Amino acid sequence: MKRNLFALSLFIFLILLFSCAPDKTQESKDQVADGENENQKTSDEAPEQLSDDVPELNFGGEAVNILHRDYGIWTAEMYAEAQNGEVLNDAVYKRNMAVEERFNVQFNMISVRGAWDHKDEFLKRVRNTVSAGDDEYEIIGGYAAYIVELTTSGNFLNNWRDVPYMDFAKPWWNGEFVSEMTVNGRMFFVTGDFALSTINAANVLFFNKRMWQAYAFEDPYAIVRSGNWTLDKMAEITKNVSMDLDNNGKFDENDLYGYVTDTHNQVDAYVVSFDVPVTAKGEDGIPVYKLREEKFASAFLRLYEFTRETVSTFAGTLQPTATDIYSMYRPIFENERALIIAEYLGNAAEMRSYEFDFGILPFPKLDAGQPSYRTMPQNGYTMFCTPVTVQNLEKVGAIMEAMSSESRKSVVPAFYEVALKTKYARDEESAEMIDIIREGISYNFGMEYVVPLDMPHLEWRILISDKKNTIASSVEKKMKSWEKCLDKILIAYLD
Repeated sequence: MKRNLFALSLFIFLILLFSCAPDKTQESKDQVADGENENQKTSDEAPEQLSDDVPELNFGGEAVNILHRDYGIWTAEMYAEAQNGEVLNDAVYKRNMAVEERFNVQFNMISVRGAWDHKDEFLKRVRNTVSAGDDEYEIIGGYAAYIVELTTSGNFLNNWRDVPYMDFAKPWWNGEFVSEMTVNGRMFFVTGDFALSTINAANVLFFNKRMWQAYAFEDPYAIVRSGNWTLDKMAEITKNVSMDLDNNGKFDENDLYGYVTDTHNQVDAYVVSFDVPVTAKGEDGIPVYKLREEKFASAFLRLYEFTRETVSTFAGTLQPTATDIYSMYRPIFENERALIIAEYLGNAAEMRSYEFDFGILPFPKLDAGQPSYRTMPQNGYTMFCTPVTVQNLEKVGAIMEAMSSESRKSVVPAFYEVALKTKYARDEESAEMIDIIREGISYNFGMEYVVPLDMPHLEWRILISDKKNTIASSVEKKMKSWEKCLDKILIAYLD
């Protein structure tokens, strides 16, 4: 969570991707409202033709107070001061102007520090303002991993289900997120095409094309299309790619590998890509833990074997800072001593300077029987909430729905289809893989509440970092504590 990957050079890449999510409309609005249906259908209407169904409204020049984070993509997704000829900037500017003019409002963008290191500061600001009864913030865009703490420490947030004009059957809202985060008819956070930061940290694999031809032979894109891109397949391809290049008798960051990774967020991503939920809803619609199930342990053990028990994998160990972690494994790939690297999709822009061609692949499935490829967005992306002190929920709902629909309609053509696929994806197949990755972005209640739950899904990374495979006993040791945390979270939804 401490990774700060939102370098300014990545912004265009991110927006293109995020805003182009495939249309994931739920089978009916009622099912979406109840959070019952996780499988969405593709809309038959083109985004530019799909109405947000918000009526003609005039708010008489009122301000819309939006609190957001002050750095990188977190600012870029929200605000542009003026047009400057840059595609991202101008698209955001035009979107904001269109919504302002449509409803006769003025955006008041309140920019504050909000990175992971500013967690306590950001939350204190919101709590103090709401506790004082001030209507200072109407929409809040916060860091996903910690903004959820607002539901565990008091009554600070409105239920988005009570906000007029919000239509979660529309394709600019992520349907799986809506389903997972709706409990007992309550949903305190939303995300979708307005939150352009989501796609930046989508976990993906990059591969060196030259090395692939030398070691793998099979067409990687064909493997993905066939549905057979699995952990076993990746292990088979990478197992013979290793060499002690400096002849020092040990494998370290100076050698040749089939696969390189960190032992933090990239390990977490396999919980999602293997379709191993932390929680699932019971018959009563209430989330319960799935951590004691055999799949949670067996999937971990297969990953542990691949990550820790083969010389063809280099897994950067726990380091004092994120920079140190990056410095251990990224140069291995950059210097063409690794076939595959686990990374973030947004870093493709940065990697254009590499002197070799690379391709993009989704994280693998656990096995070929898994229905689809699933992608974890590292949880620094933006979730939106609205405080209980808001005086005009009609205005908030109209603005959120319109901003989300406009993000989809205006940003998709300009960024995703044109800029991304022609500038950053080095071949048409990688562009196709990006579609698969974007379509597979997935959410789970037990992972969205990672901090208040005391981070149960991080158990995989902790054990791999410590080189321990004691998953069953580790989970059992912590279950009582985790269950208490879940009970505390559910108070906001059930009381």
